[in-house]
Amino acid sequence: MAVLLSPITDYTGPGPAGVHFTRGRAETDDPAAIAYAHRHGYTVEETKPRRKPTPATPPETPKE
Repeated sequence: MAVLLSPITDYTGPGPAGVHFTRGRAETDDPAAIAYAHRHGYTVEETKPRRKPTPATPPETPKE
């Protein structure tokens, strides 16, 4: 996941590779959009991937 910051700080609208900017900020995990942003002057803040929560395992019932 990466946060893209537009060179126009308060831009709201469509961006490269279909990402949408709100007040100059967009989030994407698309490697093509991230690479484009790096090459064209956007600030790119790499973040750790969000983990999906693991489902809780039900407690075992005692065997009789």
